[in-house]
Amino acid sequence: MRRISLALTTAAAVTAAAAALAAPAQAAAPAAPRAATAAKACHEDNAMIYTDGTRLRTKASTSGAVKGQLYFKDPIRILKKSGSWDYVQLKAKSRGGLTKGTRGWVAHKNIIPPFCG
Repeated sequence: MRRISLALTTAAAVTAAAAALAAPAQAAAPAAPRAATAAKACHEDNAMIYTDGTRLRTKASTSGAVKGQLYFKDPIRILKKSGSWDYVQLKAKSRGGLTKGTRGWVAHKNIIPPFCG
């Protein structure tokens, strides 16, 4: 009986000592700063296409002739906006075969907007 009591007392002492050592370490550690970093838009040069088979058009509407198709992550530069359409220029040859520098209109919903964070 005495051995069990001694073992329990020792275990309790070890647990208390560990807790006492951990408490100052936690208190001494500075709290991580919670800097509120607001998302700011980057230069319009860093946009990409969001969906596969996005149509590049001659006009800012679905009635505009289709120049070709763009695919996910095709890099583009946004030159201007008109309603829900963006006039873009390809920064590299597209996966759809359009040459670098080709310009046309793309529905804004198909563009990953530029982001700096």
